[in-house]
Amino acid sequence: MKRIILLLVLCATLGISSSVAQSKVPEVREMAGIRHPLHRTEIVLPQVNGYNIYKADLHVHTIFSDGHVTPAERVREAWLDGLDILAITEHLEYRPWENHFLKFTKNYNANKKPHKGVNTNVIVEPADKRGILADLNLSVELAKKAMSQYDNMLLIPGIEITRHATDIGHYCALFTKDNNKIYDPDPLKSLRKARAQGALITHNHPGYKRTTCDITEFEQKAYDAGLIDGIEVANAFSFYPPTVRRAIERNFYMVAATDTHHPTMDELRGLGVYRTMTFILAKENTAEAIREALEARRTLGYCAGNIIGTKELLGALFTASTRSKFLSKDSQGNCTYMVTNLSSIRYTLHLGGTTYHLHPFGTVTIRFIAKGGVSSEPLLRIGNMWCEDNKNITIRLQD
Repeated sequence: MKRIILLLVLCATLGISSSVAQSKVPEVREMAGIRHPLHRTEIVLPQVNGYNIYKADLHVHTIFSDGHVTPAERVREAWLDGLDILAITEHLEYRPWENHFLKFTKNYNANKKPHKGVNTNVIVEPADKRGILADLNLSVELAKKAMSQYDNMLLIPGIEITRHATDIGHYCALFTKDNNKIYDPDPLKSLRKARAQGALITHNHPGYKRTTCDITEFEQKAYDAGLIDGIEVANAFSFYPPTVRRAIERNFYMVAATDTHHPTMDELRGLGVYRTMTFILAKENTAEAIREALEARRTLGYCAGNIIGTKELLGALFTASTRSKFLSKDSQGNCTYMVTNLSSIRYTLHLGGTTYHLHPFGTVTIRFIAKGGVSSEPLLRIGNMWCEDNKNITIRLQD
């Protein structure tokens, strides 16, 4: 951070602009070739079971609810952070910036006085008869326009149905058609309205503002009514282990999302890890193919270097990401293998009390000690791959 600040001070002192508006006057000499750093950082992943892996953030906010950046900046961040897919999911019931917008545009009014926001916070108290007057589709439209500047990215329209966190919870409706027609004082009816538009609905951060991840009475009603399709197993840098088994038992797709409100440069990049995201296994990066993958539950959560999902998908990803080679077997039956990483994921491998760090595109050599002259099975516990019951998966090396 000190280096960044020093660079900015240097630019200001020398009069160097990092923007694209640079002088073309012949007499002007550019003192440094500094440009705004548009460097995309991307996780390299293999195909798994014939599917490409697309990186998605399915839960973000902008200034059109309670975020701190514009929709265009959210898109730019997503591109820089190596995402293929971004869902814009503003709060349906909570939009604190709205009064600032109205104050900013007060001179458009005949009396030069700002209008007061209408029903900008109806999380606890229902909206009055006027309903929500803001255009809840605008954020998605602006993000879609911004995304046209980037190749091979997909925008998913959405909205977050936001009610009292401790008993009702929050839910992202994805693939919505008209966000202005989803609100209802009854949260169950809001979910039904989203479903009527063909939306897939994710149950967000089940542990938020709670002392337990246990299912509440309202959540049980929503589950039993078939209104929930997926669940966040990780939100920002919080992992909710009980939700993995819940997803498996109830056939939910699993999501890991940033739920970002601030700039991701501030929140995430300084930590030295990729942003939280969902790996979606699909044939192509189209709305139809991504929706099919979610409905088929071909997703994995990625959070702070950890990958979360079913044993089958985790095992398939590890197998596709690595190559193992048998090197030798000595007279005592001890076997040596070499494991090579073909991906950007840093894997943590455990054998007994020994830990091996398989770095991106790196190699480790592992020795399996025989017992009583009998060669040990080449089994490894993958310490950063999490399945149900808060357990790691185990992999048998294949030569």
